[in-house]
Amino acid sequence: MADAFTITLIRHLPTKGNREKRYIGWTDEPIIAAVRTKEMNEEVKQVVGSDLLRCRQTAKQLFGETPYLANANWRECSFGDWEEKIYNELKENVLYRAWIANPRGVTPPNGESLTTMEKRVLQGLMESVEEVSSPIILTHGGPIRFLLTKFANNEKSFWEWDVPHGCMYNLSWASKEDILEGKLCTSFSVEHLMENERM
Repeated sequence: MADAFTITLIRHLPTKGNREKRYIGWTDEPIIAAVRTKEMNEEVKQVVGSDLLRCRQTAKQLFGETPYLANANWRECSFGDWEEKIYNELKENVLYRAWIANPRGVTPPNGESLTTMEKRVLQGLMESVEEVSSPIILTHGGPIRFLLTKFANNEKSFWEWDVPHGCMYNLSWASKEDILEGKLCTSFSVEHLMENERM
């Protein structure tokens, strides 16, 4: 496996809106300052990820002054008019209930469809794979769920994946060509980076 290729996906640390279970898509919130993380021992030359503040701040906390290549393709899905709202504020909305039942067939008003998000995330992945050896990618729950559904050698649907904040997923392929061809990864591991999982 001399030419093995690995990508690392990390979900950003939680924000106030995340804790309140609000839809935080393109809303640019900071992370909660008190969250403590494990030390990253490996030497990292570059981190790629979403241009939103919570991802950039998480990268700084985990990797210090390591250069960060921001790419809007790694953003969370935009929830449009439902941004910053919670379930109880939306549950009587007919369109919202239709979206919960069929998230691929319904788009939030003034927001983004899952299909649109997936296309740009896949573009972001291919750019990262071409430009960076063993890329470390700081992103959001939606993009990570999509990539795990598409590439992990573990059959689960989009919503079946549990993707906590501050969680790191390592996916490996026999070669870079395998990921570019859309093949399933050959190995997959998960690590929690927050010291206190209940934070």
